[in-house]
Amino acid sequence: MTATSASRPRLVLLRYAPWMFFANSHPRDLLWPVSMLYAQALARRSGWGARIIDLHVEPYDAQALLDRLSALSPDLLLIDSTTPTMGAALDLASRLKDRAPSTQIWGIGQHASEQPEDLLAGATPFDGCLLGEYDAILPALLAQGSLRAREDVALPGGPADPIHRGDARAKVLDLDSLPPISPQGLHLERYQMRSVHAPSFARQRWGYLLTSRGCPHGCIFCSPTLRQSYGRRFRAHSPERVVEDMARLKRDHGVSTIYLIDDAFSLRRQRVLDICELLIRRRVRLHWAVQTRADDLDPELLAALREAGCHGIKIGYESGVDRILTGLRKGTNTRVLLQTAREIRRAGLSLTACYMLGNPGETLEDMEETFRFACRVGSDMIQVSFHTPYPGSESYELHRDQVRRASRLSHYDQHEVLLSEVDRDRLERVQRSFYMRYYLSLPRLWSYLTRRAIYRVFDPSEWKLLYETLRYLGLPTRYHGPSE
Repeated sequence: MTATSASRPRLVLLRYAPWMFFANSHPRDLLWPVSMLYAQALARRSGWGARIIDLHVEPYDAQALLDRLSALSPDLLLIDSTTPTMGAALDLASRLKDRAPSTQIWGIGQHASEQPEDLLAGATPFDGCLLGEYDAILPALLAQGSLRAREDVALPGGPADPIHRGDARAKVLDLDSLPPISPQGLHLERYQMRSVHAPSFARQRWGYLLTSRGCPHGCIFCSPTLRQSYGRRFRAHSPERVVEDMARLKRDHGVSTIYLIDDAFSLRRQRVLDICELLIRRRVRLHWAVQTRADDLDPELLAALREAGCHGIKIGYESGVDRILTGLRKGTNTRVLLQTAREIRRAGLSLTACYMLGNPGETLEDMEETFRFACRVGSDMIQVSFHTPYPGSESYELHRDQVRRASRLSHYDQHEVLLSEVDRDRLERVQRSFYMRYYLSLPRLWSYLTRRAIYRVFDPSEWKLLYETLRYLGLPTRYHGPSE
C-alpha cells in the first residue's frame, strides 16, 4: 500500500447507521464507535493518520459524503455497514473508486463478516472484508502485507473464480494489549444513552467502554450483526485496565457518565468485584451503567456495584412466557428474571428491561402475558423490539427462506419477517401499544417523575426524546432507502 503523498498514510473509518433509511425511526441510544476507536488507536501507533466518520450522529447526504471522503484522500477506507445499509455502502465505494482507483476499500463489522458476498460479488469496488474483530487483523493490513493466506479475510476472486471466504473469525485474545481509546475528534455532545439516566442534575457527557468480548450463551436471535463482539469465548480487560480507562476518560475528556457496552459484563463475578473495589479504593467518582444478564447477578454483587458508583443496569428480558424463553434458548426463566428485578430495586439501582415481540410461535395472548409480566418487573425504562433473523444468528439459518428484503430488516422500526402467529400490521400496533400502556400507567408515571424527570427536566435532550417517542408512537415508520 503506497501513500498518496509524502505525508504519513491515511486511514478513514466510516460507520453507517442501521436506521438511516427508516423515516420516523425508533429513538435509540447513541454510542461511540468503540471498535473503530480501537482501530484508530492501533493505526496511530503504527504511524498512520486516522479519522472516523460516524453517521450515527452526523447527517447523511450521499454526495456530500463522497466529496468529504475525496477531500480526505484516504489510502485505506474501512466501511462498517449493516444489513439495511449494504446498498448505500456499495454505491459509495463504487463512486469513490471511480474517483480514486488506488484507494483500498475494505468491509468491516458484523454483517461484512457474516455475508461478505454481499460486498464482494461481481465487479466489486471492495478489496475484501475483514472477518471478525477487525482490530485483530488491522495491524497486518496496515503493514502493507498480503492477506491472501489468512483465513479470517474474504477476498474477491477473478471473473471465473468464486469469492474466497475464510472460515475463521479473528479475535483479540489479550485485550490489555490494545492501546487505550481516545474519543478526541468525535462529536462528544451528540452521544448519549436514552434508555438509561444518570442521577445527577448536571448535563451529562457520556463515555463508552468495551471491557470484555464474547458471550458463551446460545440465544437463537443473537447475531454478530448486533453484538459488540464475536464468538462464545469470553475475554476481558483486567480490572486495573478497566479502572484506568474509566479514570482517563473522566480526566482527559470530561466524561461524567460511562456505559459499559459488554454483552455480559458480570459473567466473571470476581472480576466485577475487583473492578468495584479498585474504583472505591482509588476514589474514581463517576456515574456508570452496564448491560448484562439477570442470572449473573446477586445481592452482594449489586451492592458492590452501587457502592462503586454504578447506577443502572440494562438486561434483555425478552419475554414473560417461559415457553418462549425456552424456544429462544435464553437459558433462564421468568422466576429468575422477576427475582433479579426485585434485587436490583432493593439495591437502589435503576433497571432497563428489553422485551422482544414476534418470536417464533408466539401468540397474541403470549404478547399480552409479556406485557403483564413487564408490569410486574416494574423497570424504570423498557425497550420493545421485534424478533429479527439477522445474518449470523441461528434464527436466520432457520428462517432465511423468509427473508425477502434483507435491506429492510430492523428490530425496532418495522417487522419484516413474520415468525409469530400475529400478522405484521397487528404486531407493529402491539409494539406501540406496549409502550403507551406501560409508560402511561400510574405506577410508571410516578416512577418517571420521581426517579428520572427530577434530574432531566431542564435537559433539552430529554424533551427531544419525548418528542421523538410521541412521533414514533403516533406515526407509521416507512423505509425510504435503496431498493433491493
